[in-house]
Amino acid sequence: MSGLASAVRFLHLAASIFALGALAFLCLIARPAVRRAGTVAREHFEEFRQRQQHLIAASVVVAFITGFAGFIIQAALMTGRDISHVFTAEILSGVFGTQYGRVWLLRQMLLLVLAGLLWLMTRSKQPRVGFLYAGFVLAAVMLAALAATGHATAGEDAMLFLQFVADALHLLAAGSWVGALLPLALLLSWCRRQNSAWADAVAQDATRRFSWLGIAAVSTLIVTGLFNTWVLVGTIPALVGTDYGRLLLTKVSLLLPMLAFAATNLLYLRPRLLTATRGRDIDLLFAKLRRNTLAEAGIGALVLMLVAVLGTTPPARHVQPQWPFSFRFNWEVNKNLPESRFPAVISKYIPKKRSSIVLGASLAAAALLPFGYALLRRRCRRWALGLGFAGLSGGAALALPALELDAYPATYWQPAVTYQAISVTNGVHLYQKNCVICHGVGGFGDGPAAKTLPIKPADLTAKHTSDHTMGDLFWWLSHGKPDTPMPGFAPVLSEEERWDLINFLRALSNAEQARSMAPILEPAWLIAPDFSFRTPLGENKTLKEYRGQKVVLLVLFTWPQSQARLQQLDALHDKLTEAGAELVALPQDARGFPAQQAPRRMTVAIDGSPEAFETYSLFRRSLSERGMAADPPVPSHMEFLIDRQGYVRARWIPADNRGWLNTDLLLGEIAQLNQEKPSAAAPDDHMH
Repeated sequence: MSGLASAVRFLHLAASIFALGALAFLCLIARPAVRRAGTVAREHFEEFRQRQQHLIAASVVVAFITGFAGFIIQAALMTGRDISHVFTAEILSGVFGTQYGRVWLLRQMLLLVLAGLLWLMTRSKQPRVGFLYAGFVLAAVMLAALAATGHATAGEDAMLFLQFVADALHLLAAGSWVGALLPLALLLSWCRRQNSAWADAVAQDATRRFSWLGIAAVSTLIVTGLFNTWVLVGTIPALVGTDYGRLLLTKVSLLLPMLAFAATNLLYLRPRLLTATRGRDIDLLFAKLRRNTLAEAGIGALVLMLVAVLGTTPPARHVQPQWPFSFRFNWEVNKNLPESRFPAVISKYIPKKRSSIVLGASLAAAALLPFGYALLRRRCRRWALGLGFAGLSGGAALALPALELDAYPATYWQPAVTYQAISVTNGVHLYQKNCVICHGVGGFGDGPAAKTLPIKPADLTAKHTSDHTMGDLFWWLSHGKPDTPMPGFAPVLSEEERWDLINFLRALSNAEQARSMAPILEPAWLIAPDFSFRTPLGENKTLKEYRGQKVVLLVLFTWPQSQARLQQLDALHDKLTEAGAELVALPQDARGFPAQQAPRRMTVAIDGSPEAFETYSLFRRSLSERGMAADPPVPSHMEFLIDRQGYVRARWIPADNRGWLNTDLLLGEIAQLNQEKPSAAAPDDHMH
């Protein structure tokens, strides 16, 4: 079905683009060039115009028929039924009710009106210029509307409009350039057959005008293409690791020879053609220009085939990229590693990776001097260019190996499960069942079986854990870690369970780095795991819904040990509200907590609290004597201050210090959070 859909889409797109391109060529290039050439040219031009109108009419018919075929195929894809079973009033009316159906109906109506205009132009004895320009506008609207049925409709909010505008301009630019290539070649052939001075003048002026149209169209294609690539692809891994990205790269590789032919026409053939006179020279220039134009049109047809396939391929942003290389480059991970990958002789002079990076970057920068000399001077240009390329190559040879890391097909995968309390809690239980024997209860690599292993298990709390991508961890967890005793768990754990375990490891690593967190604000880095909960009043809420709205004081409490503190916070309710803060309390045991004794003015979570309590209790590690244990006891009371972006900014454990018993200190921290501007990007529940 996808192959048939792509074929129909290609025919429809090619016909629509040719209709616009041919009308644009007649209105903006051919007619002005003929008017400028004089009366004789205008008399003979009607023959060419009528032939063009017949080709345009044929393309409109093809677009109309393939539009119907595309609608039926889309109805089958939407309903999951065979094509023969979609011809029912219920199914067809359902498709008409979608945006695709409404846009399809508009475009088919525009094609009918355009066909009527072309019929009237054919029947008229005198050329109706108004009809011609009206057809050009109709063809442009018809083609631009196609953007409302493609990937541009997958955007959100303001991006939806920007994506539609960029996609529509991209289509219009493609129609004005690619669609007008064949009419230009036909006009050059027609002028050559006329074998007269006025025909040469028409060809010369048309070529000049087409060059300006091509420059505008290509510039628009480049700008809108880059924007669409950023929106639909976004990253290098998605570009090289997905079907959509690879098709896009193939499309770009085909555009390069098209641009090369266009540049040859613009910079070499056009200037000579504009100054040429009657004779063999101008005939040769016409032939070369026509040949290059037809080559552009042929490659353009291949590009349209790829565009048709791209239209039925999921955008790269929505697909897990399969990284095709066994290595990747990353500065952030390697900058803290001291070992050298160079031979001993070189390591004597370059003992650390950072030194090799600095040396390589310096050598590459120095290579710019010979390049500059080659541009400014004609003498010794080859030597200068050779020296520059040698410097760049040497700099890359020094710097890149120090930035190289092992990579796997899943390196750039995003977690299929969001970073939230239920996932982290499931990961806790999976870790205790499958991993604690080697990595230990605290994740330090000191489990009961660690002493018997030839290679010590990794410390899962160390910073290098957070340096690796979530995709790296998923690959190791699924297939095992190379050259270590760690086995793969794909046969025993589902994909969702492996992501749950990774979310727990993420929280575990963050907990170790948060040991020093105190009741004083620190920079935003610790993402607050989301959780859902229900209040005693029956309200269903999530922590994430407070983002952008209020600062959250998250309280983990045990009853009745926390009773006095809860009463203090309840008395502070009005001041917290005035300060723009919301208090959310999580009982350790919701079943054993007497809801009737709960402070009336605070939000107490009932359903959902066990998972949230267990997740946030992971952040109990501290620098106190109790908090330094591998698995510290869970405090009876903890409080977290979460900013409006969703980052944990401060923590108070009453057993460690008096902290927020001083309510002025707490209110001061909240006021500071409300005054500061965001210093970090909004947290993403998926780790990239």
